[in-house]
Order: sequence, then structure tokens, then C-alpha cells
Amino acid sequence: MEKQRVAIVTLGDSRQEFFKKREPVVAAETEKIKQVFGERYDLFMPPVVFDAGEGQTVADAISRENIHAVIIHLPVWATPSLAFRIAYGTRYPVMLLGNLQRDTSSLVTLLAVAGMLDQTGKQCIRVSGDYHDPKLQKQVDTFVRAVAVAEGIRRSSFAMIGGRSIGIGTTVADPSQWQSQFGIEFDHRDQYEIVYRAQALAPERVERHLDWVKKNIPNIQYGGKFTEETLKRQVCSYLALKDMAAEYQYDFMGIKCQQDMSDHYVLQCLGVALLNNPFDADGDKMPIPASCECDCDGALTMRILNLCANGSPSCLLDIKFFDGDSREFVLANCGSVAPYFADPDSQEECLKKIALMPHIFGDAGGGAVQMIAKPGPVTVARLYRSSGKYVLGCFEGTTRMYPLEKLKETTYCYPHAFVEAEADYEAFYQKINSNHLHMVYGSYAGVLEQFCRITGIEYICFNKEMG
Repeated sequence: MEKQRVAIVTLGDSRQEFFKKREPVVAAETEKIKQVFGERYDLFMPPVVFDAGEGQTVADAISRENIHAVIIHLPVWATPSLAFRIAYGTRYPVMLLGNLQRDTSSLVTLLAVAGMLDQTGKQCIRVSGDYHDPKLQKQVDTFVRAVAVAEGIRRSSFAMIGGRSIGIGTTVADPSQWQSQFGIEFDHRDQYEIVYRAQALAPERVERHLDWVKKNIPNIQYGGKFTEETLKRQVCSYLALKDMAAEYQYDFMGIKCQQDMSDHYVLQCLGVALLNNPFDADGDKMPIPASCECDCDGALTMRILNLCANGSPSCLLDIKFFDGDSREFVLANCGSVAPYFADPDSQEECLKKIALMPHIFGDAGGGAVQMIAKPGPVTVARLYRSSGKYVLGCFEGTTRMYPLEKLKETTYCYPHAFVEAEADYEAFYQKINSNHLHMVYGSYAGVLEQFCRITGIEYICFNKEMG
């Protein structure tokens, strides 16, 4: 994976003769930075900045080289005003990094710079300590990842395929709000494009992907309106969606499905699941976060989580049940859950752990993808609106495993995730403005919090120990 580019700019003192006396401290602290962060990131470390002209030159270089994560290094006393142009070399907040050695005046400078930038409206994150400290390293990593997520979102294009599904008002979004707040390109296409593209596919390509599904998913349970013919239509729908994403360069998508496609062509569950998956018959691929029921805010949440996790799949799930006594969320939905979630560690095993079986709705027929998400640490989140303003609610937890019989308590043919979490369940119940949640493996609440600071969104963490 390509390293994130990070600018680390050390400020000097306009009284250069005085600064020279402290150069050994600066050199030692700079060497620590190289040791700790040199392997993590692609570092851009220009010479020490001593005047406004040099500051502007560095700011121009940061902009020219398309570097978004900027850290201003303050190892000793420096002239605070030198930070101004460097900080404005990026559209994002900057991190101020210093030490806590009592004889360096690092803390003095950091507070002076932070106050100056805050007065101008430039966000900055203050971090001081030993660069070898894992806690400090996590703070830096979180900042760098959050900037990468914000920039990734800004460069993303979304396809709304269809429109609002079965009257779920929380799935719609305002394209202008997305463009102004996130910088997202918002496009719309009709679902009929899936149909006519599916019908025009080369037969040999369809057969190759269909054979791959049949060969690698041993548990295919035909019955009712789930037949070999409807499975073929589901595979064709996937290839049509995949081609649309490639041709129009969509980074994430929402597909309406109900009731147009589910009643008159074929259910879209398998196609959406495979879009979210990191591989198919063609081999490894980048997941395309895709929501069912054309949940726009859901797809955006999935894209955010996908970027947090360096491209790993995210998913959409209904909130079936939760309570504080069992400390568990029961999450399940017919679409949007990639086979990957059955076993993130093995492509071969995850496909063996899912089943395709008849769906509980859809006159056109097709199969549902049944599975239980493998145990592991997860982040669950949802971007929603309250009085027109965006809020991001999240919590971290761990997925649990149960026998398949457990699924009969909800909807047997659906993919499920059982998430154990130390959360404020009552606060969640009162505040969450959606029936959908989204999940990714890993712990990213800190990154989400920084992302919200960057984009001006209210952030709520429902974990008791983190909120």
C-alpha cells in the first residue's frame, strides 16, 4: 500500500544566532521523528524555516506536491508567526508537534502558535510528548488518517441509481449539501441502465462469473423464485453495476432495488454484495461501497469507513434489535454485506461460509446472501441529519458468533452481525436518526472524530468509556 505523504516542517527562530545554540536539540528531536515516522509515511521535511519568505516557499511546495497532512514541528522556541503561511498551505487542520522537555521552550511556542492560528480560524491539533510514546504515535496516526479520509471523500464521485426506496425518507440526500460540505460529485442514473447493460453482456463473460459463483459458493439452495435463471440475472446485474462504476468513475453507489427491480427484473442483493467485496472472478479489486435501498447517507458512511480502513469493505445493516442488558446490537439486512465479512482473513473460506437461498420478498426472484460476520473488533457508524445538519454517531465493539439457528429469531436468509458493545443504549435509541447502521473491521472512532472536526460535523460516540 502506498504510504501517505506527510509534511513535517520545523520552525526556527528569527534570531538565528540564538537558535544556533539549540541546534543539537533540534537535530536530536528531528532524528526521533525520522526514526518513528519515516517507515510509516512518505515524509516531506524541508530545511528549518527562519523567515516569512522561506515559509511561503515551503507552503508553495506543500501545495504543489499535493500534500494534505501538515505537521508543524516545534522542538525549541521558534518565531510563532512563521507558522502562518505554512498552516495555510493546506485546506485541512494542521498538527502542532512539540516535546515536554522543560528546558526547550517547546510548549511555550506551541501554545503561542496554536493561539495565533485559532484567532485566524485555522484549526490546529496540539500534541506534545515523547515521539517514541505509542500514545503520541496514535495521535499522529489518527490525524494523518483523518486528513486522508477527508481528502478521499472530497475526491469521490457518487451514483444514485434509482431513488428513494419503499418510502424510507432517511435514505435521500441533498446533492448541493454534499458538494458544499464534502466536495462530492453527485450523479444520478436510472435503474433501467442495469437491465439493458445486463442484457448486452458477452455470454462468455457472464458464464465465467456465474461459474465462479457456483464453484466457490458450495451452499446454493434453490427454491421458489430463486432459480438458476434468477441467479444468472443477479450475476448479470453485478457486472452491469461494475461496468457503470468503471465507465463513469464512481467511487461509491446506492441502488434502489425495491420494488422496481425486485418485482420486475431480479433482486439486487448479490450484485450489491459483490460490489462491496474485495475480489470476484476477475481476481482482487477495490471494493466499491454500495448501499441497497439507495441509501445515500448510508453509502457515504460506508465510503468514510472504507477510507478509514485503507480500502477494506464496509457494509449496510438494519438495526433489528438492541438492549443494554445483553450489551448487544443485532444487525441484519438483505443486501450490501460482502462475502468478505464471513471471514476477512481468507477469500476461499469466506465463500464457503456463506449461503445463497430464497429471499423473503421480491416477485422477480433471486437469492439472499446468508452469513454471520466473523468475530473481531469493529467500528459501527451512521451519518445522519438532525434539523438538516449532519451528525455522525458511532461506537466500537466486537462481533460475536452464534449457530445459524440464531438467525431464525430475526430473518433467517439475511446476513447478520451480532455486535457486543459497551455503549449508552438509551442515548443511542433517543439520538440515532436511521434504521440503518454501517460497519467495518477495526477501531476507527478516533479517526471519525477528527474527520468530523475537519468537515464541521457534530460527532457522537455512544461508547460509555469513549463518549
